[in-house]
Amino acid sequence: MGSMSSRRWLLCLTPLFLLCACGEGEPVMLEAAAADCGSAPPQRLGRLPATSMVLNAYFLQEEAARDVRRGLPDSPIVEEVFAKAAAMGVVALRTNGHNEAPEKVGDSTIQVAPLQYDEVALRGLDRVLARARVHGVRLVLTLGNYWDAYGGTRQYVSWAGLPNPVQGDPRFFTEPVVRALYKEHLARTLERVNTEDGIRYGDHPAVLAWELLNEPRGRGLDAQGEKLRAWVDEMAREVKSRAPGQLVGTGEEGFEPSSDGYDGAYWSRVGTTMLRTPGSSFTRNTASPYIDFASVHFYPESWGLDGAGTAEAGARWIREHAAIAHGLGKPLLVGELGLRNEGDLDLSQRRALYRGWLECMRGVGVGGGALWMFANDARPDAWDDHTFYFRDGTSPDDPVNRYADLVIEAAGSTRP
Repeated sequence: MGSMSSRRWLLCLTPLFLLCACGEGEPVMLEAAAADCGSAPPQRLGRLPATSMVLNAYFLQEEAARDVRRGLPDSPIVEEVFAKAAAMGVVALRTNGHNEAPEKVGDSTIQVAPLQYDEVALRGLDRVLARARVHGVRLVLTLGNYWDAYGGTRQYVSWAGLPNPVQGDPRFFTEPVVRALYKEHLARTLERVNTEDGIRYGDHPAVLAWELLNEPRGRGLDAQGEKLRAWVDEMAREVKSRAPGQLVGTGEEGFEPSSDGYDGAYWSRVGTTMLRTPGSSFTRNTASPYIDFASVHFYPESWGLDGAGTAEAGARWIREHAAIAHGLGKPLLVGELGLRNEGDLDLSQRRALYRGWLECMRGVGVGGGALWMFANDARPDAWDDHTFYFRDGTSPDDPVNRYADLVIEAAGSTRP
């Protein structure tokens, strides 16, 4: 970012309408449909303003760990991401608070074997927490991953000695030996004392929230989601007992085994099975007394949604889940919202959808929302299908950044 201040970046912003409308009706109509959510009382994630802007940057721990291993006194990528987040008015970053990747042992893997830890890799996470505090940015930290990336549920099932582990292995949620291993890992993580500032993780002021797992699903479990809810209760109770001043969420995508409580006719008409996914229940999990906020993600292209209906589907996904969360007295975090850069939608269409959905989130008073995913300048587009940037020496509305100006605009319109 060079020496530009947050204020100077904000002054560079130009209205999205000038970029998005351009005399063509489609982006304007997409934005209107995506924003059609009505209104509801605001809910807050802790003390943050309602509809706070969050960025996804999952890679911070591994980048910091590599710098610690090299003996570097600071981590340029971590500094870049935090500085740019603060400049955009973002109040929190969602990032990995775990790393069990077998292919990264000796590089950035934290847990290299069952309950055996690489101190250098842990010091990378220490650095992320310490520097977040300095920059005034809070963290939403995932404690594990359902998918194989960074180890995932498969790694825990393998460590337990169970045969034929697979991605998203349901035994992660049910086998006592696996549950005990994961629960002890959560305890050790929260009891760690940061080597940079001397603060225990479970008390650290940089931590806004812990998520039990990134995108837990109930594939292979009972249809109604009772077993997954039992796992949520057990693990969330453990986290709350060791981090009573920090929030706890599930990290889930918002699936349900049936469309009860939603507009079932609409979801059947659009042909997606998002609300007919056995094994996971957003409502049941959010109702847990140990869960502080609801969590949803939204990837329409990956879920079989495309074309003109995408705008309305996203608005309904946000609005209907927010209503359920409000009914349970809990804020909603839209933890991941992703449109592919190389999909069927061009940049003006994606911008219109994002701007509409961000307005939808503001209208229904969600606790926070985050696009997937924010990248540092050196990270290539090919790293992820959904990258956006705030490149050094550019104004936020430069097309090379894709969505930085949308984030700034949304951050400036948080509800009191």
